[in-house]
Amino acid sequence: MFWGLILEPNKRYTQTVEKSFHVSMASLNLQTSDDNVVQVMLYYEDSSYLLCNLKKSSTWQVPLDLNFQEGTTIAFICHGHGQVHLTGYLIPEDLDLDELEEEEDDEESPQLVDKQSKRKAIDSLKNEKNVKRPKQEIEPESSDEDIELDGMNEDNDSDDSEEEEESLLNEDSEEGVEGEEDDEEDEEEEKKIKLQQKDKKNKQQKKKEDKKKLVNGKEVKQKKSKGEHQQNEVNIQNDQKKRIVEGGVQIEEIKVGNGPFAKSGKFVSVYYVGRLKNGKKFDSTTQGDGFKFRLGREEVIKGWDIGIVGMKVGGKRRIIIPPAMAYGAKGSPPVIPGNSTLVFEVELRNVH
Repeated sequence: MFWGLILEPNKRYTQTVEKSFHVSMASLNLQTSDDNVVQVMLYYEDSSYLLCNLKKSSTWQVPLDLNFQEGTTIAFICHGHGQVHLTGYLIPEDLDLDELEEEEDDEESPQLVDKQSKRKAIDSLKNEKNVKRPKQEIEPESSDEDIELDGMNEDNDSDDSEEEEESLLNEDSEEGVEGEEDDEEDEEEEKKIKLQQKDKKNKQQKKKEDKKKLVNGKEVKQKKSKGEHQQNEVNIQNDQKKRIVEGGVQIEEIKVGNGPFAKSGKFVSVYYVGRLKNGKKFDSTTQGDGFKFRLGREEVIKGWDIGIVGMKVGGKRRIIIPPAMAYGAKGSPPVIPGNSTLVFEVELRNVH
């Protein structure tokens, strides 16, 4: 069920929550505002929290992910000259708030809209399990099988040669016994003939082995070259999909779209999931119209302005952003530590 609240400038709206609700979006009424910054504040347990900064010329809409439980006393106020609309939905009584956070990726946003726009969620963030994606490696065709078969052929040939030698030796020994009854000259002559026959057979066998080695050697060489060629093609494709651009931002094309290009100065709408380098997810928008901003106008972190340019509608990229192109040494507490490398999977939904 829909929930909404209109905040008039500099007026405090205090309430004790009667039914749990979720706040999804803060939007600035452009007709009633000037071009100065309008701040939306939350008061809870004697503390104040800045939810977002809105500005007519740049940032007039900010997604929020806040849950307020029944019985909680809170107050909203907006400072500046402009009317702000808070929208969301009521949470059913039979729905566990923890389950809602997991299903809707309800974690605190890392202030992508403005570096000065820092807010603090009421509920503590839930640690999620690191998701490790198996890395697939493509290896060239192995020629081990052919080499092993060649070795088997050589072993068989050598075994045949040994059997022939043994049979010849047996024949020699038998004829030697018979030669004792004949003349010594006949015996020597027969030995010479048989030695010549044995040498002839050994030479023929050696030629066969050399020929087989030569043929098998060519086959192994051809298969290795084919495998190297396939590996080179895979490397070329990977180089085209992965590249490093300005500031050390790494881009990997997961899916190439077929719609309009995302150009600097254009309004774009995206779905995204943000993770730390260790795989922990800290922010996401994967439903509705997505997250909308003007590309190249420093409305988001610099790594986004660099990494999203050139995408086509329907495309998806993995963008790895070093600390200098994200939140630097200070980070964005409590969800993003200092000097953090951020990994985003971004899907371009629309170009306006």
